[in-house]
Amino acid sequence: MTPLFFGTRRRRLFGVYTPGRAGGRTRAAVICPPFGQEYLRSHRALRQLGALLAAAGYHVLRFDYHGTGDSGGDLPEASLAGWREDIATAIDELRDTSGATRVTLVGLRLGAALAAETAARRRREVDGLVLWDPVLHGTEYVEALLDDTVPRLDQHERPVPRAAGGHEVVGFALTEPMAAEMRAIDLAPLRAALPARTLAVASEPALFARLQAWAAPADGESPQLAHVPNEPEWRVDVDMPGVLPVRVMQHIVEWAA
Repeated sequence: MTPLFFGTRRRRLFGVYTPGRAGGRTRAAVICPPFGQEYLRSHRALRQLGALLAAAGYHVLRFDYHGTGDSGGDLPEASLAGWREDIATAIDELRDTSGATRVTLVGLRLGAALAAETAARRRREVDGLVLWDPVLHGTEYVEALLDDTVPRLDQHERPVPRAAGGHEVVGFALTEPMAAEMRAIDLAPLRAALPARTLAVASEPALFARLQAWAAPADGESPQLAHVPNEPEWRVDVDMPGVLPVRVMQHIVEWAA
């Protein structure tokens, strides 16, 4: 694994590049993480997923969006539009580094929604897409973040409003502009514009049923769907026993191979 900074001086992004196993055609994958506590709780799983994809022959780039992790900037200044551009920058960086001409995007939760939106706009460079427990409708996602009926790590009351506007959601700033961008997410209109090689994986039966409705016949190829029962470690109300979602990761790698 090789840590690196890429992007521009004004928008400096941190990533970790893992070269694929030697041999075979050049394949590459960019991993798009989720937001907030889901980012923290899934970090180990996405790191391991990157290692498995590399062992399967993929050149892999994991990275932090601007304003998150070890990338430059502050979260209150971030936007989903900027994060979609960060994914596009990561695609270009990985293509330049690996020599791959086409890239697969692998996204979890909000990262899956951003990956889908980017894939629909960058069809020449993106030939594969993995949506892991994707956010399909942004309004429901934001309401779940702000709903005081959702158990939280600190068991406090509804997220505390910030003086600058927006809320602090379990330790992460959620500005009003960012929340508005999240509410506008709707993957239904993108269905026909996604790559022919698209896999959507659901950990829970309810989401799988929604994916089945979302993937109903339309123009173009139908996404491949999979229900791989697993305790969704990204959820704030789920205990963290430290067990990796091995079955989900294996399914993704087998599909990608």
